[in-house]
Amino acid sequence: METAHPARTARAERKHLRFFMKSVLRNNALLIGFFVFCIQSYAQNASDQVIAGMTDAGAFSMVERSDWRRYDNGKYTGLVRSEVRASIVSYDVHNINNDLKLFHGNYFVLQSTLRDMRQSAQAVDAIIPVSYEITDTGSIEIEDDCGFPMMRGFPYFPNQWVSIGVKWRAPGNRAVDPLNTGEAAVIPFIAEYEYRGIEYYNGAPVHRIYATYGYNYRNIAEMHSYAQVTGNHKVDVLIRVADKLPVFMRDDLAVKYTLGDKSTVEFKGFTLTFYTDLLPIDREAVITSLENTLKIKPPVVVMPEHEDNNKIPVITETDDKALFPVNTEGLQNIELTPVPEGIKLTIKDIRFIADAPQFLPEERPRLDLLAEALKQIPNRTFLVEGHTASTGQPAGEMQLSIERAKSIIDELVKRGINADRFIYKGWGGTKPVGDNTTNTGRTANRRVEITILE
Repeated sequence: METAHPARTARAERKHLRFFMKSVLRNNALLIGFFVFCIQSYAQNASDQVIAGMTDAGAFSMVERSDWRRYDNGKYTGLVRSEVRASIVSYDVHNINNDLKLFHGNYFVLQSTLRDMRQSAQAVDAIIPVSYEITDTGSIEIEDDCGFPMMRGFPYFPNQWVSIGVKWRAPGNRAVDPLNTGEAAVIPFIAEYEYRGIEYYNGAPVHRIYATYGYNYRNIAEMHSYAQVTGNHKVDVLIRVADKLPVFMRDDLAVKYTLGDKSTVEFKGFTLTFYTDLLPIDREAVITSLENTLKIKPPVVVMPEHEDNNKIPVITETDDKALFPVNTEGLQNIELTPVPEGIKLTIKDIRFIADAPQFLPEERPRLDLLAEALKQIPNRTFLVEGHTASTGQPAGEMQLSIERAKSIIDELVKRGINADRFIYKGWGGTKPVGDNTTNTGRTANRRVEITILE
C-alpha cells in the first residue's frame, strides 16, 4: 500500500471533512463482496458537506487473496495461499410494486498453493454461480445460497452525519467453509466502525474506514460440520473519491474452527481484496469482431458410411479421427455464443495427439488466429475449460481435460497473451454435448471452451 503524502493528508484533515453515509442495504442486506460510495462531492472548505451512500458499479470484478498460517490442534502445519475471483453484473428492474436490483455472476475458487502464483494461469477448484435480488427497501433474496459471497451486511453505514473519529456499530454475517465441507456456516457478528478521513492510495485520494468484529459461535442446531467458531477481524477499507469505487480491503484475522470430534483448525494471517469496475461487454460488437478475425465459416464434417448406433464400442481417439477426417481449409470450426457469464468460444474437434495434451501441427494456424482474436479483448479474464469424451475411465479423462485446458493456455501465452489473464478447469467427460455411444457424439464432446468473462 502506498504511504499517504503527509502534506496532502494534513490539508484534507484540516478541512474537517464531514460526510453523510446512508445505507441502502438494511436488515443485514448482502454486500456482494464489494461496496461503492456514491460521493457527490468532497470538502473544499470547512463548511462543505460530502454526501455518500451505497450504490453499485453495474459490472465489476473482484480478486480476493488470502495468506494464512494453518494450525491443526494447535500445531503449525504450513502456509495456505488461496484466491477467489468474482465477476458480477447488476440489472435494474422496475415494476408497479417496487424496484429491484438483480445480481448475477460467478465466483471462481482457485486451487490453494504453497507459493505466489499471481503471474501464472491458475487452476479452478470450483465455479460457484450466484444470483440474488435487492429491493429498494433493502430486503434481499438469495437463490440457492452456496456460501458466496462471504460478507453480508458488512460494512454498514448509518443515517447520520459523521466526521473523522466518529464511530458506530452494526450487525453483519460472514459465511465460512474453510475446510470445503460443502456446508457453509453463517456466523453473526457485531462490527464496530470508525471513519478515519481522506488519504492517498496509488496517487489518488481515498476514504478510509476501519472496522473490527469478533465472534464466538456455537452450532447448537448442528446445521453444518463446525461445532464452534471463534475469531476476530481488523479490516481497513479504501474507497476512491474521484469515481466512487472501492479499490482495496485488508482483513487481518485469527479464526479457530472446532469440529464435531473436538479437533481444531486455526488460521492466522490476512486477506487482501481488490476491486475493479468494468464496462459491460457489447456482446454483439465483440462477436462480430471475433467472427471477422477468426474467419469463421460453417463447419464441414465428413461422416462415415456406416455406424451402428445401438452398439457401444471400445474405441480410442485415434480410431475416431480416422473415421472423422476434418476439412481444415478455411475452416475454423469455432462457435461463438453469448452466455450469462460473457461470451463463450467453443473450439470444436481440436486436434490433439490421441489421448494426450499436445497439439498436432495442423492446429497452429487456428491457434494463431485465436490468439489474435483474444488480444482484441482488454481487461477481461479468460476461463478455459477442457472436455473429453466419456469412455469409462473418469479419472484419466478428468486429468486429460485439465492438461488440455492448460496446453491451450500455454500456446496462447506463447503468442503474446499474459498468463495471469487465464483461469482454467477440466471437466473430463462429465459435461457431454453429444452421445458418447456414437463416434459423432464422442467427437463433439472432445472440445475446449474459452469464456470471455463479463
